[in-house]
Amino acid sequence: MKIVDRIFAFLFNFCLLFAVAVGAVFAIASSPAYYYEQFKKTGVYATVDENGVEKPKRIHYIGGSATQSATFTDEQLNEIIQHIIDYLFTDKESFALKMDNVQLNGRLKDDVNIFGEVAVVHMQDVKTLLQTLGTIALICGISAVGILAYFIVRAVKRQGGVLLKSTLIFYGSFVGIIGVFCLVTLIQLLSKGFEMEAYLTMLWRNFHFIIFSDPAKATGSFFDDTLTMILTLDLFMAAVVRVLLIIAVFVVGWCVVAYFLDRRVKRSN
Repeated sequence: MKIVDRIFAFLFNFCLLFAVAVGAVFAIASSPAYYYEQFKKTGVYATVDENGVEKPKRIHYIGGSATQSATFTDEQLNEIIQHIIDYLFTDKESFALKMDNVQLNGRLKDDVNIFGEVAVVHMQDVKTLLQTLGTIALICGISAVGILAYFIVRAVKRQGGVLLKSTLIFYGSFVGIIGVFCLVTLIQLLSKGFEMEAYLTMLWRNFHFIIFSDPAKATGSFFDDTLTMILTLDLFMAAVVRVLLIIAVFVVGWCVVAYFLDRRVKRSN
């Protein structure tokens, strides 16, 4: 029976990890406050110089064109943020966006295409991916609750006692896989010389080959557009750190629960 318990323990931890990770991603990606915070940190919003003059950042590749650049007010950037969130998390059908009163190439213009065709297609892929992940995460969440109920019943009957050890093995393996991923990426980069920014960029690039089953979609995730100029690597790396911290909190909490469930079983033996 302990073999069955160990299998269920590994399944529970996988479901917990997946559900929490996707839930954290959804919570961050759907939060306007997160984008506001990161736009301030990364300098996408306008800055104020020593003379008190507001200086908006020039955003290049407007509409995916190398010949177009623009400055946006903070309010316009907030509109773009809301558009991104609405597209990803509502039934909005197209990612295409046109805006008026855009300071494009030094002249005020209306009906400006903010995103290029490549960005529109990429965001369709991202939306499909999020919908798929959301469905799987929901199934994992329900499964985790069911498996947890199983272990609680087992503990009440003074049976089991393998939860904590199985959990530590699972997350030890998970950390090991992340370590191998980081090491392989580092080896890829060392032939070109190490720079932290280049390393983070390559990590982010390689990660896309994991989350997208189609290599063409993974490769097509990197392009020059308004989208990539405002959603910077720093913004994504900050999100990754937050997701990992949220996962860590849940894992520690589960380890505490697993310890007490195992302890209840061992006290009866």
